[in-house]
Amino acid sequence: MSVMEVFAWECLKDIDLLRRPSFLKFEVLEMDKVIAKVTVNYTGKKVDVWQDKEVDPIFLPFPTKETITLSDVVDYFESRCFPRTRHHADKLLKTLGLSEYDPNEIVKKTHGVLYDDYVWLRFEGEELTCKDVHPRYARERE
Repeated sequence: MSVMEVFAWECLKDIDLLRRPSFLKFEVLEMDKVIAKVTVNYTGKKVDVWQDKEVDPIFLPFPTKETITLSDVVDYFESRCFPRTRHHADKLLKTLGLSEYDPNEIVKKTHGVLYDDYVWLRFEGEELTCKDVHPRYARERE
């Protein structure tokens, strides 16, 4: 295992893995266009990814990677979260109903929405559109 994979597993080991499903499936969208599909197999420590090569790589979750690891997924999720060191991060976590900084759980609640772009995450079983999750999109369309 690489150093980053060890770090990712260290981050995950303290989280109740009984709460975490063995598989996590999500799509990465730019506005309402699916630009990537990801399946994470936690038990098999395997990640399957499809990415739309026609999309500007800046919007893709793993633009330069051929093989995606669990560590890469954790890094991507964290890139779609507020920083761990953000002032009042504990209050933000509380607002989200979380007691610890877990990028997996944060993006499930925030859909990885950042105000600076229109990229967001939709998890298996959700029927959301960009206007449902992105405040800037909804405001600009009114």
